[in-house]
Amino acid sequence: MLDVKAIRNKLTKQWQRLGWHRAWLEETLDFPYQVKLPRLSDKQLLHDFALYQRQLVQLRNDLARVKELTLIEHEFQFSTMGRQRLPVAIEFANMEALARFVGQLQSWRHFVGDCALISNRFPELSHWLPQAAATIGKYAGCWPQLLAVCRYLVNQPRPGLYIRQLDIPGVDSKFIEAHKPILKILLDQLLPATAIDDSISGLREHGFEKRYGLNYEQPTVSFRLLDPALAAELGGLDELSIPLSAFSKLDLLLDRVFITENKVNGLAFPPVRNALVIYGLGYGVQMLQNVPWLASCRIHYWGDIDSHGFAMLSQLRGYFPQAQSLLMDNDTLAHCRPLWGVETNPHSAAQLPHLNEFEQALYQQLKQHHWQANLRLEQERIPFSLLQTALANLTIKTYNNGH
Repeated sequence: MLDVKAIRNKLTKQWQRLGWHRAWLEETLDFPYQVKLPRLSDKQLLHDFALYQRQLVQLRNDLARVKELTLIEHEFQFSTMGRQRLPVAIEFANMEALARFVGQLQSWRHFVGDCALISNRFPELSHWLPQAAATIGKYAGCWPQLLAVCRYLVNQPRPGLYIRQLDIPGVDSKFIEAHKPILKILLDQLLPATAIDDSISGLREHGFEKRYGLNYEQPTVSFRLLDPALAAELGGLDELSIPLSAFSKLDLLLDRVFITENKVNGLAFPPVRNALVIYGLGYGVQMLQNVPWLASCRIHYWGDIDSHGFAMLSQLRGYFPQAQSLLMDNDTLAHCRPLWGVETNPHSAAQLPHLNEFEQALYQQLKQHHWQANLRLEQERIPFSLLQTALANLTIKTYNNGH
């Protein structure tokens, strides 16, 4: 009935819900603060009086040893047990007393110190603290560094530097990389709107750097110039890997762009006038949507004849409606029957939004093929002669390898 351990466990659970922390931050928690104890009934006293007496003595002894804590007792008149003096509440002089009782004094002192540090360094965050009690505790021990990063970016918004270049005493780049989620929460409140790119909301794909004007390692595009005349404009270089930003500014007289997932297919692609081939992107084709000059080119996508190959084609066509498939048809599939395989992890979509009627039918056929469900034909298994024939059928001028 009055077991100290049970009382402490109950209050510990309430402490962990952080309601007291929020009330303290909101200054709505008045001290001394009383936690009421359950009222004992006449029947309980009658049946368990000896146990009650032992627990009461133990409770008084235990609580007497706790600083700034008082056991509040009142006298009650019972019909069978007469007048009895019973504990009705435990009174705590302050939050430290409450924290001490539930074994959280050290963490509470860290919490108080962190709150004071945050509000002193950035008074504009004071209104945020009550709703962020869990966050403050989660990052205990990190707040000096977190606030130092915030101060740097408040003083130098959108610095145009790599995280590795930020000269912040006591903070290294690994710390910033590991704490981007909480830094985003803080910076969104501290930086002016002009210093935040609101079009970037997530942290994936360098979202933190993009949102706050930091440099980052850009994805690269690997490609080959299929026309020796184009390569001559770049000093004879025909095989390159360059950052996406540089690729998006490429200024060449291009008519066609071929895209193939397999790297070797890209390296071995036959010469074609006024054309280049991009290879090795996979689902990274999404980054090509940021290349404006592709909109004026004829685009041919050569992927595996399987569900993911068609998913990438659909994705690409969502950005560039003029994109056409290459060697991704029933004739190619039938010609290469001995080379068929099985896709172990097929794409889950029942339909893909940007396929034409024939591609959509083949996509469905692959998933439910009578020979084997989830059929696939990998592009590197397709004879090279089929590629040469397909290019010839595009009625484009090609060069001999020795030209």
